[in-house]
Amino acid sequence: MYLTIKGVVKYKPNTGRDVSFWDQIDYNQQDGRRKTQICASVWTGSGRRVGVRLSSMRCLSKKIAVFALILATLAPVLAGCVNANALPEMTATAESAASPTGIAPAKTAIAPTPAITSTPMAAPTPRPEEERKATLEARLAETSQGFIALTPEAANEVAREIGFIDGINESASNACGPLSIAILKAADLLPESASVHDVWLLNLRLDYSLTNVLYEEYFPPQDYDYVWVEQSIRDYDFAANPLKPGDWLFLFTAGNGFDHMLTVTRVDENGAAYSVTNIDRGEDFIIAEEMLYDPNQEGEGLFYELTDPEKRLRLGLTGTKRWLLVRRKGGLASLPALNSELKLGLADEVDWHGLVTDLATGEVLFDSLPNDPFHPASMIKVPIAVLGLQILEDMGYNVSDLAINGYAGRTFDQLFSAMIVASEELAAEELRQFVRANVNEGPALQDLGLNDTQLFPRSATAYDLGRVLQGIYSKEYLSDEFNRYLLDLMHVQTENDKEYLGVIPEVYPQVVFYNKRGSLLDPTIVSDMGILTVDEKAYAVVISGTPKTDGSARFEDIQIAVEEFALQLMPRLIENDPH
Repeated sequence: MYLTIKGVVKYKPNTGRDVSFWDQIDYNQQDGRRKTQICASVWTGSGRRVGVRLSSMRCLSKKIAVFALILATLAPVLAGCVNANALPEMTATAESAASPTGIAPAKTAIAPTPAITSTPMAAPTPRPEEERKATLEARLAETSQGFIALTPEAANEVAREIGFIDGINESASNACGPLSIAILKAADLLPESASVHDVWLLNLRLDYSLTNVLYEEYFPPQDYDYVWVEQSIRDYDFAANPLKPGDWLFLFTAGNGFDHMLTVTRVDENGAAYSVTNIDRGEDFIIAEEMLYDPNQEGEGLFYELTDPEKRLRLGLTGTKRWLLVRRKGGLASLPALNSELKLGLADEVDWHGLVTDLATGEVLFDSLPNDPFHPASMIKVPIAVLGLQILEDMGYNVSDLAINGYAGRTFDQLFSAMIVASEELAAEELRQFVRANVNEGPALQDLGLNDTQLFPRSATAYDLGRVLQGIYSKEYLSDEFNRYLLDLMHVQTENDKEYLGVIPEVYPQVVFYNKRGSLLDPTIVSDMGILTVDEKAYAVVISGTPKTDGSARFEDIQIAVEEFALQLMPRLIENDPH
């Protein structure tokens, strides 16, 4: 049987380039198998090879016919069945409802009745989260196909395009970590700024790799479950506890082998899990879509192959000791809703740290490296202000007292105004010294819920800065009087406040914005944070861009990207506003 296909393939893992139109391709399809698949590879306009996998059309039509017959026959039984998904802790539950047993009536003469014509039941309308989950799973499966390379030469080229070392010396032989992250990034399941380098040669036998790499750069523990399984992947019951699309795995070897990282890229209708990953079967590494396991066929799949000493002793075993599963809490549908819609420019040149939170519900609408510490420039002055005002409140001061009492030769009102409104560094340092003279900085910041923030040297995360904005908005930190005082200072407009996120109220005058910008020329930092109100809705917004180590982005380029991000954001927040 021959299949003829024409279409467009878009490939954009890291290069920002789309491949060209395919020419017409003819495939010879052999049948005679229960499930026939073929693989083909074609050269695209960007000079790389893409693998394609197709199912037999003839087999597909037979399956549909048989499936329809089974459904018609078993409909009454299926109506009483319920299936529950596995929990993040890798436990599974199932419930079934038994049909009530009726009592047979006495026999009576019954006149023949006309045949009953059944009316098909309308399919239930999918819930929004189900639709979002299906969309993200389909995008992940489709995107992963663009990384397939079925020869060692093509696989090495894919590794070089991922660019996890220098874009020249990459090899498919050690690309498992970068490949697993690049696939998630290409499917918009990780931020564009997520590094493909820092996962290269990741060693989870070191605590540093877990906390400073996985926690901070890829999978924040407040958003992801970490499940450690002390068992070989060969012996684990995946039928009872199935993997899900988007799961990220780190497989340990017990010896004579190698550790391995992969992303689950799809799960088929039979429950078999797949990954697009690098594999060597004795003729060097290729990148292929591999079935990891099939719950209906014990002993089949890559997990069994990689743990089979007879097959892998020379090539290396993996997954034989223990393994780590990282899974998004609430599944893929819990990913911030705007992550796939909002694009931060210069993603290949700039590290972006950002967070957008609905302050009424706490829902995170957008994030980018939210747990990765960075230099916040003058945005650190907001936590300093909160701590300083807390101390003055504890001393029994009122806001009116700030104009007649002071520190370091100025009134407190002069110091807070200079620090927040004029962004004066001397005022910030004097207030920091005032804070240090009265409290221990570390525990005081932790009391604010800022566990990854320090005042000197300056360091914070987008998550912490969003947290301090939430605390101000909810009046959690300060009394009404002092809270209003701080918000008024953040609302004062200065000459440059129409830049960065300040473009929002310029274009949308109905918006009220309480913010604190931060910028430096050396190192280059462009950042802004604030509380954004749209009618009765309020949002915390944090955004900061710094050039990557090898990036060439200039201050002006990053500023333009911040302002473009702001103008992308506002229409979506207005759509989210019921008013």
